[in-house]
Amino acid sequence: MKKTKFTALVEHIKENKVAFAVYAILRLLVIFVLIRCIFIGKWESVFVCALTLVLFLIPPFVEKQFSIKLPTALEVTVYIFVFCAEILGEISSFYVIYPLWDTLLHTTSGFIFAAFGFCLLDILNRNKKVNFSPLTLTLMAFCFSMTIGVLWEF
Repeated sequence: MKKTKFTALVEHIKENKVAFAVYAILRLLVIFVLIRCIFIGKWESVFVCALTLVLFLIPPFVEKQFSIKLPTALEVTVYIFVFCAEILGEISSFYVIYPLWDTLLHTTSGFIFAAFGFCLLDILNRNKKVNFSPLTLTLMAFCFSMTIGVLWEF
C-alpha cells in the first residue's frame, strides 16, 4: 500500500509530538506578530516574521532531503532559538531591554552547534568503516562548535 503525503505527515507528527507542538505554537505566535506588524505598519518586522517562518522550515527540510533523523531536543531547541532571536530579540527589543540577552543566545547557539556537530559525527560513526571513541566524538563536536562559532562571528 502506497503512503500518501498526508499519512506520512500524520506518522511524522505522531513520532515527534513535542517537536510538532512547539513548532505549531511558535508558528502561530509568529503569524500573530506578523499580522500585528502589518496593522501597525512595521514593514521591517513583517520581513523578519516572514524570514522566521522560512527558518522554521529548515529542520523538516533537512530531515527529508538528507534522510537524517534529527533528535527531537535539537529540533525543539532550534525552533525556540530562532523564535527568541528574531521575534523576542529583534521585534520585541529584548536585545535592548535585557543586557544579557545577546550573551544568552550566543551561549545557546554554541550548544546547538556542538549538538549538531555531535549528530553529524554520530551519523558518520554508524558507518562500519569509521569508529570514533566517545572522547574523540566529544572533542570533534567541541571543535566543530568552536569553528562554526568563530565563522559566525566573522
